[in-house]
Amino acid sequence: MSRAPTPPLAFSVAPAPIWRLLWLWVPMAGAMAVVTVTTLQSSQRSPLELGYTLPFVLLVTGVLTWAFFRRRIFLEGDDLVVVSTFYRRRVPVASLQLDKARIVDLAEHHEFKPSHKINGYAMPGFQSGHYRLGGRKAFCLITDASRVLYLPLRDDSVLLLSPEQPRALLEALQALAVPARAH
Repeated sequence: MSRAPTPPLAFSVAPAPIWRLLWLWVPMAGAMAVVTVTTLQSSQRSPLELGYTLPFVLLVTGVLTWAFFRRRIFLEGDDLVVVSTFYRRRVPVASLQLDKARIVDLAEHHEFKPSHKINGYAMPGFQSGHYRLGGRKAFCLITDASRVLYLPLRDDSVLLLSPEQPRALLEALQALAVPARAH
């Protein structure tokens, strides 16, 4: 007998201050200023080139800004789903080592801090995507480094997440894992 599908159970992501986008907007505004000045001062470039370049830079800035706000954590069936910027990770709850999961402050526990970005999106205080954690692969959605849910997987990779209430997500994962172990 199969279980009836349950609607996804969402968990709020810890908010990331909007001022962090200054790490994106200021360099992009600087790039647009440099392109504008060099184009207008150059005899080899036409102002028409600005008609192509500036909208493109604005489009890239808009897409990166949209991606910054694209963050969701939810349980769907027996899977934990994390959507972060340009990335999505679906992990069966059965593949989590919940007995080793913990909530950490990355300022105090440097061993849990992602070290190298492999394929990700980052700015100070915000990390999204694929990183290395020592020799292990890590998928990150970190918006608040003071309370990160560390979730090791059986394949030796790790999830590092910043839900607004990390204890509630961990308890929901543990509750979902209990029936799976009972079979």
